[in-house]
Amino acid sequence: MSQSPAFRPLPFLGEAHAEPLPGPRLQKLRRAALLAREHFVQEGPVAAVATCELVTFPYPALFAFSGASLSPAPYVMLTHRMQVVQFVDTEGVRRTLLFNPTDYERSQTAPFYHSLRERYGPFVSDKLMSTRRGTVRSHLASLGLTPADVDYVAFDHLHLQDLRGWLGGGGATAYFPRARLLVQREEWDAVKEPHPLQSVWCVPGGADVPDERVVCLEGDTWLGVGAALLFTPGHTRGNMSLAVATSREVFVTSENGVATESYTPLLSAIPGVRRFAEQMGWEVMLNGNTREDSLAQYSSMVVEKLFAGPSAVERSFINCHPSSVLTAHLLAPGFAPTIVLPAPNFGDVRPTPAHRRAA
Repeated sequence: MSQSPAFRPLPFLGEAHAEPLPGPRLQKLRRAALLAREHFVQEGPVAAVATCELVTFPYPALFAFSGASLSPAPYVMLTHRMQVVQFVDTEGVRRTLLFNPTDYERSQTAPFYHSLRERYGPFVSDKLMSTRRGTVRSHLASLGLTPADVDYVAFDHLHLQDLRGWLGGGGATAYFPRARLLVQREEWDAVKEPHPLQSVWCVPGGADVPDERVVCLEGDTWLGVGAALLFTPGHTRGNMSLAVATSREVFVTSENGVATESYTPLLSAIPGVRRFAEQMGWEVMLNGNTREDSLAQYSSMVVEKLFAGPSAVERSFINCHPSSVLTAHLLAPGFAPTIVLPAPNFGDVRPTPAHRRAA
């Protein structure tokens, strides 16, 4: 494994995660999330963040709101997004992170989507059930960045990810010559030898990249001014979420929910969601395709909503932005999001100085 950069842990959260009982752990995490957020915003805003849409794709409706939504459609449509984040690290250097730079063409070899493609055929799969909105390469070019400008890549979790095109391995040449993967150690260990209940979502061999390109993290990680990776286990054991602070608000990007209203289900207009939340007494609605630990996922979503706080645009809703966000579509009647908040965008993304790209 690569030598870990000089990142700091976010305060308070690690101690709360260590509580063995799930009920008391949730209460400790509530307090810790608010305290950690207070310290996080005191240092000031991130240098820049840009959100880039990659692809709209089908996802089983049963999973989207943990079975709460009511619709005859078998699938909802989600739009997967990447964040380009630039932050100043502890050494005063401006760094570039790509969060969720999914190579979605390679993702099609994951067993779930491979079988879906075989079932519906390439025309229906590519023309009707999905929409390509841009690639990682095209978005970076539009922002004026080259592959050598990227210091780090990270994903909320490693379902559907094939890292070899970005970092090398399996005969592929690394597209990003300097970038290192930031990943929770538990996530990295799990994807190397997935359980049968996980493997349907994993690209075979997708994590076979050189060890020196991988940095394993241990819990909540403060990357630099205005940027952090929250340890949010549950959806997978090594799940994590991106947090960025701007001059107005804090954004949290996560796979734990598929819509902003997943964090405020009592405000949802999607049929069935509000009633289910009222009946069950849930304050969040889990994205439930892998129930590795639903108690932990619920607690992680509470951490995300408290760390993010309300949207500066619509304060009734929480400023949590799904990495794959629910999208209205003719093939998914009844699954239009109640609200779509402006995506995380702030500051000006700029290239890395030439002397650092060559280092």
